[in-house]
Amino acid sequence: MNKPFITISVIMLIMAGIGVYSDSQKIAYSQLSQIQKSGEDISQNSPFGAHGAFSRPFIESDKVSHEEILRRTSEVKEPYSHVQDIGIKWIRPGSDIYWRAVQPTLKFVKNGLFDWRSIDDLYGRVPSGVNILGTIDPLVWGVNSDPAFKPGTWEFASDEEEEYYIKFVKEVVERYDGDGTKDMPGLKSPVKYWQIGNEPAFRPLLGIRNVNKSLDWKGFSHITEISYRAIKDSDPSAKIALGGLASGYPHPDDPVARLMDSPPEIREREEFYVPLLKNLKGRYIDVFDIHYYGSLQEAGSEGWRWEFMKDSYIYIRQKLDENGYQNTEIWFTETAVPSQPFGERFQAINLIKRFVYPLSFGVKKIFWWNMIEGEYPLETDKPSNYFGLVYDGIGKGDPGYGTKKLSYYTYKKMVEVLEGSDWNNIKIIKESDGIYVYKFVKDDKPIYVAWNDNKKEKQITISGINPAKVRIIDAVPKYESGKDVSDYNAAFETEIKTVQNGKITIILGDNPVYVEEK
Repeated sequence: MNKPFITISVIMLIMAGIGVYSDSQKIAYSQLSQIQKSGEDISQNSPFGAHGAFSRPFIESDKVSHEEILRRTSEVKEPYSHVQDIGIKWIRPGSDIYWRAVQPTLKFVKNGLFDWRSIDDLYGRVPSGVNILGTIDPLVWGVNSDPAFKPGTWEFASDEEEEYYIKFVKEVVERYDGDGTKDMPGLKSPVKYWQIGNEPAFRPLLGIRNVNKSLDWKGFSHITEISYRAIKDSDPSAKIALGGLASGYPHPDDPVARLMDSPPEIREREEFYVPLLKNLKGRYIDVFDIHYYGSLQEAGSEGWRWEFMKDSYIYIRQKLDENGYQNTEIWFTETAVPSQPFGERFQAINLIKRFVYPLSFGVKKIFWWNMIEGEYPLETDKPSNYFGLVYDGIGKGDPGYGTKKLSYYTYKKMVEVLEGSDWNNIKIIKESDGIYVYKFVKDDKPIYVAWNDNKKEKQITISGINPAKVRIIDAVPKYESGKDVSDYNAAFETEIKTVQNGKITIILGDNPVYVEEK
């Protein structure tokens, strides 16, 4: 709640107490409450998210120490400035809350001490109106083995370690839940959604980050249960997401699948998530998280396919429904394609499709990875270093730290046009012959999103349009690079078109378009 609203509320309560709270003042207060509630609903219901949302400072090389990065990060005045400018309402701040990050030594653990400084910088500075999906990770930071767990498993090494972990989870939630008890000083956006772990099966499969674990679904089932209970003990209103499925592909038609003999993605879902869901039987999970990128570097641009997001969704939806999770939502909290080597326009066009398409079949939230490009250590030859919407100032051809890509402006325009839509009332108008048309409803007015996946231009007709004229807006700026955008408001080609007999005809090229009433 912002300060002006608090001030008005207090004044009105005082007036009511002395008997001069007039009917007109009651109406004004009611209207203010409705406005605030409407804003909260839009914020909570918004599907637009970002992982790695923190607008980090310039880091010139991977030789900069972790301590130096933290120091520079703490000096950033507006760490979520890009999120606010785009209008994004959901974030994963960009760092898990690792157990040993806040209890770095055995002394801290045994004495119940916590070092919150680095987490406070990320979570405590999130502005009001931006919702957080916080990630609580039981892993020990940066070591080859986890002393809290038995080797190669998610089974605690002792009952004492499990008790310490539960205490850690409760303290994390209590600090950031905004209930007035033991809260972080100055907390602006209380955390009401918590995720348990991050890709707990996939990282061990690939040996990522030196995680020495197997597909121990039994052990992680237990972690999910005790984490859920600990979170609910501190904040009964909190919602819990299961640690993310690293990828929903491969689909038999996916070029990535043909490059693999025994895809670890299949093992991940078949040997970890499916038995875990069967074991938990509809309990302890409010949100199921999927991470979808869709390529190996060897597959080229064809590997970064957005269409198979639906196959991911259908498969997981079926497994959830079969095991008592009919009310569990599915989110995609990581998705992206690189701006190099395929170009900024490729990334921007793909961004539109990776939001609109999954929203049409039931996905509730989608998070782009990330605001500023670059994944530490900063190796400029891997695709994930080019996922961001803003350049990091490193590498050949980089136009400079802080330069926004076409995808940045594309995301901002998408939020501007579609935010506040009825997300439960999206209609599929056409999904065939390479043509995709979707109808959204915002403020009781239709908005159409359309694109053409054919190599040549296609003519389409949209029927059932009531007004005399519509505005057609290109979804991607008219430039080849975001550095050329000097005026956001003039960056998108716009056409006013007359409606004839309730129909409009559009020539679609490679740029998706919005069609809205004038």
